[in-house]
Amino acid sequence: MSETIDKLRTDHRNLARLMDIIAREVRVFEAGDLPDYDLVASILDYTQNYPDRYHHPLEDRVLAKLRQRDPDIATTVGDLDQEHEKLGTLTRRFAAALDNVMQDAELPRDGFVEVASEYLDFQRRHMQMEEVLFFPAALRALSDDDWRELATDAPPADDPLFGGTDAQGKYDALLEEIMKWSKPQDTASFA
Repeated sequence: MSETIDKLRTDHRNLARLMDIIAREVRVFEAGDLPDYDLVASILDYTQNYPDRYHHPLEDRVLAKLRQRDPDIATTVGDLDQEHEKLGTLTRRFAAALDNVMQDAELPRDGFVEVASEYLDFQRRHMQMEEVLFFPAALRALSDDDWRELATDAPPADDPLFGGTDAQGKYDALLEEIMKWSKPQDTASFA
């Protein structure tokens, strides 16, 4: 199996754990209690600074290679580039809504929950599609040389949260929360 796909799948498991934490905090908010806004903000910051900059571009390169090798099967994956753009838009929209809530701006409770739910639902559906359709198709169609080329061309990307490279301690509280609420062997859900 490709190390590239292994890395992408590991990222998905980690992201699913983060989505589970956001969902928990949104349920707290929806119930009228006070969620950990800083924790959710830290997760959104992480998603904008790692997956959006490294994970999705790597998937886009794998898809480009798949389109070269097997254009027909690549069409079954859909428009991954567009999904990544939409995911970035939804992430920024959710981050803005969270910032408004944190600043005590007028935002109806159900409006915030709707924005959060749209983000979570799309993120989970997107990862599920990649796991079920995209990754298996790429593994079938790409050659060992293709995978070596993709690995060589990939920019170095140490995961600042799960890779232990958070030199500034920016995600320390988030990592502590992840370790408290989920064990590495836990399987987070994409759906």
